[in-house]
Amino acid sequence: MKSVTSDICLKKNTLLKNTYRIKKVISCSELSIVYFGRHVESGDIQIIKEYFPKALVLRDLDDKTVLCRLPSSKEKYYELMEAFFNEATIIKELCHKNIVGYIDHFEENGTGYIVMEYCRGKTLNRYIKEEKTVSMVAFFHKTLFSLMDSLDFIHKKGIIHRDIKPENILISKEGQPILLDFGSAVYYKNHTRHKIFTTPGFSPLEFYSEKSKLGIYSDIYSLAATFYYYLTGRVPLDVSERLIEDRIENVRHYNREVTPLLSSVIMWGLSVNYKRRCSSLKLFKIAFYLEYLLLKIKKLWMSNGDSKQTINQSQFMKKDF
Repeated sequence: MKSVTSDICLKKNTLLKNTYRIKKVISCSELSIVYFGRHVESGDIQIIKEYFPKALVLRDLDDKTVLCRLPSSKEKYYELMEAFFNEATIIKELCHKNIVGYIDHFEENGTGYIVMEYCRGKTLNRYIKEEKTVSMVAFFHKTLFSLMDSLDFIHKKGIIHRDIKPENILISKEGQPILLDFGSAVYYKNHTRHKIFTTPGFSPLEFYSEKSKLGIYSDIYSLAATFYYYLTGRVPLDVSERLIEDRIENVRHYNREVTPLLSSVIMWGLSVNYKRRCSSLKLFKIAFYLEYLLLKIKKLWMSNGDSKQTINQSQFMKKDF
């Protein structure tokens, strides 16, 4: 999503459902506008997502009502609105501490709105750039394991997220991840057709077709790409550029601190062909847990080494003085 200041957005203090008051525009995409809002009675800050497919609609003179540009686009407009409300249906079912919380959804002003809880923190891409002092041991323990647990919870509900990437993972002050934006999520076992939503570097090949078979392995590709980004600081080579000749570099090419085991599991998760891809989150958890233990042991060993050196220096000084 891109930041925006535009006449297409709802004005500050616009009241919705006599309950939520618009306070500030956060961002805008081709299909929706996201705002900070405030509950009129409780005063709680909330996130309000408005259905607004820019190519099909315009804002009426009352600065609230949404109108289709052409009568012929109404069918498409309501078809996309149904897909928009699918996000509300899904997050309403997902009550988990590491998943954005559902509050409300409704139709008004000729369009639809989803209200979600406001979570303080930084998106993972921003967190990686700014939090240079956070050790890998702390990040694994507080963030990555919880992220994998939340994804496992989603998959057990028969849902795949379909848009896992650093921008959709919020990291709280305590280091806890919050998984955001379920606009692309689907009940994968029941779906024969699905809308195409892709992000360069983070989407597997099967996301580029409406009829392709989707599964847990699809989210695992995006999760592996996110881990690749965290460990290397680079977005993986897009899947479209890997079809004829796969020139993606191994994680250890950029980060020699990563063990061959973890690097191999991540690269396995990034396999272009889903049939050859790692299809189990358990294997990811095991690989990361082993990496965590090795890092922890290394940290303790280095810490003990520093302590011994300090003791030896103290003894040396006592002999001299």
